Amino acid sequence: MAHLSLNKAPPPLNPHQPVLYIECCRAQTDYRKRASELHASLAEALRALQPDLQLQLRINENNMPRLGAFEVAIATRPTDDHSQRQVLWTGLQRVPVSAKVPHVDDIIAPACMALKLRHSQAGTSNIDLVRTSDGDIRKILQRRSLQ
Repeated sequence: MAHLSLNKAPPPLNPHQPVLYIECCRAQTDYRKRASELHASLAEALRALQPDLQLQLRINENNMPRLGAFEVAIATRPTDDHSQRQVLWTGLQRVPVSAKVPHVDDIIAPACMALKLRHSQAGTSNIDLVRTSDGDIRKILQRRSLQ
């Protein structure tokens, strides 16, 4: 049954909310899942800055993603015009394959800039823009919390 859900038409986009566009290679079977996870993480981070923001998602909108692609772009409103989308990440030239998919920390700042969310807003929110997936940074943050 899961196969049918891939062919189902996506829900219509709200014309007043931003859209995250992700192009991901179909040869990498986990890319679609990782795209959905990235969207969920970014949507949560952006809602911390602007609670009424509903980040929408379109995956492989043109149905023929490029081989090896994991491309991430954002637009303030739904648009078919690629020039109206701000590229947040390109994984085409990245190797190994594990480096093609960004962590939300890699795209949060450019997403905020594209949506005109001021960095001062980020500083007053509950969001931590430090990449905590790095083991050394995690140790430093743990030491700070113990002080």
